[in-house]
Amino acid sequence: MDSQEPRFAPDSAAIQINLGSTDLAPLELTFKAFLLTDVEEANKHLDSIQSHSVVGLDTEYKTGSGNQPREAKLCVVQIAIERRVYVLDMTAMQTCPEDLRRILEDPTIVKCGAGLNSDAQVLWTALHVNARSFRDIGHMARIAFPIYYRKHANPLSMQRCVGDILHRVMDKTDQKADWHLGLTDTTGGRDVEKLFRYAALDAQASLEVYRVLDDCLLETAMQRKVYIPGEWLTYDCVEGKAMRIATDINDKYVEWSCNICPWFVSGVFSNFWR
Repeated sequence: MDSQEPRFAPDSAAIQINLGSTDLAPLELTFKAFLLTDVEEANKHLDSIQSHSVVGLDTEYKTGSGNQPREAKLCVVQIAIERRVYVLDMTAMQTCPEDLRRILEDPTIVKCGAGLNSDAQVLWTALHVNARSFRDIGHMARIAFPIYYRKHANPLSMQRCVGDILHRVMDKTDQKADWHLGLTDTTGGRDVEKLFRYAALDAQASLEVYRVLDDCLLETAMQRKVYIPGEWLTYDCVEGKAMRIATDINDKYVEWSCNICPWFVSGVFSNFWR
């Protein structure tokens, strides 16, 4: 790798989408949302997802001691496709819907979202599902816009991605709500409709941000000779560790370790030039 000053090309895609705009409107739920509380019903709805190559994914869970994902209780799973989002109340189901398991473990279906390493570990702990083919939109944004985010040390959150990429404000106050009570228990005046909409909005936002960033990554790859792989990030849910997959310019896939990957250093994406 060249030891001189990095040869960054302009973030032209960032200019086109007005990255970092301060004129923000609230993010609204525009997808048709379905609440699923029964395993048979869930399988019926999720069966059609097998034909989709990308889904938005999120989970809601109650953290265990020390906020460790491995000790968390899975409460809700959200999956978004096209103009629909399915919200699965896992507290109401006795077993994991088989079609949900197939979707999560299918390496040909990309699951996009923010902070997916925690979701992956929770899914393994709760369902013994080794989910595959995750793409974290926070990492994607770093690769697509290396100049804009080069001094941003912290992981990019869903709120940050929605604000920068979609120009919307996302309210995350319900992130730590009492999800362990599910989405049908109205005891104590719980506003389950509000929680349902929040959950659906998370999955919708994941898919919408991904679609924009996927196009931006293609432009970034055209501007620089960078590695933009087909499945560039996934997780080993059993170990809770990230596995990074890269591809060379001839579309030959190779597996990188954290130590040798030239654009992932100390948990931060950098050095996006070659």
